[in-house]
Amino acid sequence: MNAGSNVIPPSDIEEPTPIVFWSPLEFVLAISFLGLGIVSKLWVVGLLGAGGILVGSRHLKRGAKRGGMQHLIWSLGLQVEPHLSKAFPPSWKNEFIE
Repeated sequence: MNAGSNVIPPSDIEEPTPIVFWSPLEFVLAISFLGLGIVSKLWVVGLLGAGGILVGSRHLKRGAKRGGMQHLIWSLGLQVEPHLSKAFPPSWKNEFIE
């Protein structure tokens, strides 16, 4: 590499490696939904739900910032478990600790 060359580093070097065409999070959610449908003997519902997750996530990701799905799952978990919301302060009350 020359000292004078203008090499631009890749901007997506820390992105997760996709599984087939989807991010690992989308793929795991879809497979989990499919597995839940198979275990409950409603495999058609599980298959339709998994397909809905994979197709719907593509539409939800348009224009979204990175990490939006992880933040949504985290916030839903705090709403489901009120004990967790008491353990973690709201994001607007976080301050730097010196």
